[in-house]
Amino acid sequence: MVNGNLLPRRRRAFAKLSPIRVFFYGISSFSYWMSVSDRPPLTSAVGAEALQHCVPHAQVIGYLQRLFPQIPQPYHVLVRDHRKSPVPQAVTHVSIFSYRERPFARIADGVFSSSPELCFVQLAVALPFHELVKAGDALCGTFFIDPTSRNGLGARSPLTSKKRIEAFVRRHPGLRGASAARSALRFVVDGAASPPEAFLWSLLSIPHRYGGYAIPDLAMNRRMKPSKRARRIAGRETLVPDISHFKSRLAIEYDSNSEHLDPCQISLDASKRLALEADGFKVISVTARQLASASAMKNVAEEAGKRVGRRLRIRGKGFKDAHRKLYGAGWSLRDYHRCEWREGVFVDRSFDESACGGA
Repeated sequence: MVNGNLLPRRRRAFAKLSPIRVFFYGISSFSYWMSVSDRPPLTSAVGAEALQHCVPHAQVIGYLQRLFPQIPQPYHVLVRDHRKSPVPQAVTHVSIFSYRERPFARIADGVFSSSPELCFVQLAVALPFHELVKAGDALCGTFFIDPTSRNGLGARSPLTSKKRIEAFVRRHPGLRGASAARSALRFVVDGAASPPEAFLWSLLSIPHRYGGYAIPDLAMNRRMKPSKRARRIAGRETLVPDISHFKSRLAIEYDSNSEHLDPCQISLDASKRLALEADGFKVISVTARQLASASAMKNVAEEAGKRVGRRLRIRGKGFKDAHRKLYGAGWSLRDYHRCEWREGVFVDRSFDESACGGA
C-alpha cells in the first residue's frame, strides 16, 4: 500500500515539472534580442498572468541550452514569488507588478522574453549608466550580432525606439528601474548602424558630466537629398551620413577597418565622401584606432566643435572620471553572448581591445 501510494505522487510531481515555461529577464532578454533579426509579431505578446509555475528546473536548463546557445549562464528568469532557483544555472527575479499591457513576447515553445521596452527598464536595475545607454542604443539600433557574417553584424529594423521606451516608462512609473531608465534614455540614440557608431555618438554628444563632448544638435544616420551634382558623384539619390550637423554642413563618418577589406565598400565610401564634399560638407573620418584613443578623439571633437561654432571647453570637475567610465563601457557587446557561439566572428585587432572593451 505504501509503495502503491508513493508512485502516483512521484508521477504527479514530475508532471508539474514537465511542461516548459520560462520567462527571460533583463540581461538574458537583452542577449536574446541582440541575436535575432526581427521582433516577434504582436500576436506573440502575453501578459503577466502567464507568469505561473515558472520556477526553473534541470529540464528547463537543458531545453534552453539547446534552443538558445548564444545566451550565457546563469539564465536570468522572472518568477511570481520569492522562491529561490533550485538549479545553479538560473537566477530568479521576482515580479508582482501589475502591468498595464502585455509586456512579454513568446519566442519559442514555453519560452518568453521581456519586451525590448521592459528589458531596458530591467537592465536599469543592474547596469551602470554608460553600459545602460549602450544597451539602449543597441535595442534602438539597426544591427544585431550575427556570427555568420564577415564583420559579426547583421542589419535589421529597430526593435524599439526612444519614444516607445519612454511611453512604456510613463505607463509604468512605479516599476523598479523606471527612474534610472528615464535618466539614461535622454542620451540613447535611435538608428545606430553598429556598436562603434553608437559609441561615437555618445562620445561626441552626451554632456560633460557624463564624459562626452556635448556637441549639440547632431543627427544619427539622417537621410538627405543631395544636389544633382552630388547625386551624380555618389551614383544614388540619397545620402546618409553616419553623424551629421546639417546647419554647419558637418558629416562624421566611422570607417570600420573590417568593412574596408571589401573593395566595393571602399569605392562606395569614397564616392559618398566626395558627394558630401561637393555639397559643401566638411567630412571627418574616424577609424577604429582613433575611436579607441581618448587623445585622438579629443582632436576629432575639437575639429567638429569648430565647425559647429562650439569651442571645446570642458566644464565640470567630474569630466575625467566620467570620460574614463565612458571608455570603460566602450562599444563591445561580447559579454552578452557565449564565446563558443561567437566563434568565427570577425574581430578588428588593429587596436588595443582592452582600451575600449573589444569590437
